[in-house]
Amino acid sequence: MSLNRRRFFTGSGLLAATSLAAPAVIRAAEPGNAKPGQKPSHIIHLVADGMAMATLSMADHLSRAVRGRGLSWINLYNQPGTVGSFMDVRSLNSVVTDSSASSCAWGSGSRIVNGTVNILPDGTILTPLYTLFGQQGWKRALVTTTEITHATPAGFAASGLKREAAESIAVQYMERGIEVLLGGGQKYFDPAKRKDKRDLVPDYKTAGYQVFKTAKDFAAAKNDGKWLGIFSNSHLPFTVDWRNDAKLKESVPHLADLTRKALAKLENENHFIMQVEGGRVDHGAHMCDAVAALYDQIAFDEAIDACLDFRKRHPDTLIVITTDHTTGNPGLNGLGTNYGFSSAIFTNVQRVKKSFSEILKQLNVPGPDTAPLAKGAVAPPVQQDLKIIADVLGEATDYQVSPEKAAVLAPYLARKGKAQFTLMNSAVAQLGQLMGNHLGIGWTGTAHCSDFVPLVASGPGAERFRGFIQNTDVFRHYTQLAGIDFKNPSVPIRENLKVGPDLDKELQKEREKEAKEKSAALWERQHWVAA
Repeated sequence: MSLNRRRFFTGSGLLAATSLAAPAVIRAAEPGNAKPGQKPSHIIHLVADGMAMATLSMADHLSRAVRGRGLSWINLYNQPGTVGSFMDVRSLNSVVTDSSASSCAWGSGSRIVNGTVNILPDGTILTPLYTLFGQQGWKRALVTTTEITHATPAGFAASGLKREAAESIAVQYMERGIEVLLGGGQKYFDPAKRKDKRDLVPDYKTAGYQVFKTAKDFAAAKNDGKWLGIFSNSHLPFTVDWRNDAKLKESVPHLADLTRKALAKLENENHFIMQVEGGRVDHGAHMCDAVAALYDQIAFDEAIDACLDFRKRHPDTLIVITTDHTTGNPGLNGLGTNYGFSSAIFTNVQRVKKSFSEILKQLNVPGPDTAPLAKGAVAPPVQQDLKIIADVLGEATDYQVSPEKAAVLAPYLARKGKAQFTLMNSAVAQLGQLMGNHLGIGWTGTAHCSDFVPLVASGPGAERFRGFIQNTDVFRHYTQLAGIDFKNPSVPIRENLKVGPDLDKELQKEREKEAKEKSAALWERQHWVAA
């Protein structure tokens, strides 16, 4: 272990900073000057999807190394007028929520069943936040690094659907006239990929939208009319890949750029509400990919900077920053005598140049961005040569993997591994376990967790978010701050109360069914981009 790596957290020993999208100088929030009872003219709701508390703290450590400063999220806690709290984000049917149920609780004020969008179990369709705000003349924006039709943005604007109904969600956005839509998901607007063969892009243009598909198109955007930006076929790339690929930088805008331009477009509006989602924090965590999650957390922090800059010019702006749930519950472990190696080993995060998604593509393991095979085509065999596996990992991560460790990983690449903990029975989970030796970061699983989540609020109305709150409170606070008197129907929490052998048998049947399913789409949803 080199001496300079041991001095990781000392000011003189920081490794050379690698530029991200934001300047290296910290942008502190303006002192809180909102008067009690003051109403905001602008509401910005920021979501670091899937962020665990350890993700936040590790991202702060990494930020100090690569940017020379900590996270603005953390800095906000020291600013006058800031309110910090915790929130219960459970869904109607489980203490562990999915992204859709979590966002819909904010977006409708009612808890719903995981996997649905603003609809109760009896079929009652809930009125989403953006419909109500639109009726009051507020402009509405959704900005995300996921597909624009994904669960978290949909929770504020769509209703009456399953979360998988992305094609229908895309139509609802247009019909409801959401003024700014920026993210990924071109395939849901493309007649060649939509089940109904409808070409939504001309329909959006007829409805008054400018449509952008590349960073170059977006740079030339005019502030009049409505915006639809769909910058990739599926989700936007992980920041760790974006940073290290010049072509991606040319074609895909960074989250902070999307946020900044959306705010510039909305700046002269009397009222607007905007949701900004760092959605790929969650995807990195689902894949046990610490580097992907941490760099996307920093990218999210740069979007926070853009919002704080906006509030300097417009102090009547309420900013609420939170997450919808935790994923994977990672942690930087104590390593070495008196844990003396932990800081030094964590510097290896900066040596990694590719996400697990990109690494597994090189090993022929299908992932979320893998193009479907042509009819009759045969997929290349998953790489099983131990030297090639070690070489691919070494080039991408600067980790020299031993043949013994490569041999443990190889069966999982071919979906033949057998982990003791079923949730870790996938290539990504085992790759995360392997990389734990290089980074010092361990994971509890690949799924969502039941943790209460942090929330920080600043600006007029922030005092409403004090204490321990429920996710459904957010809807009530936003509507009341906007002078909207409306309440959706709700039903009592309904959990599966089965216990003991019966539940064990059901879980075993579910696992056996999953094992028999060889569908690439199902495997992808469960192990790569579940949210």
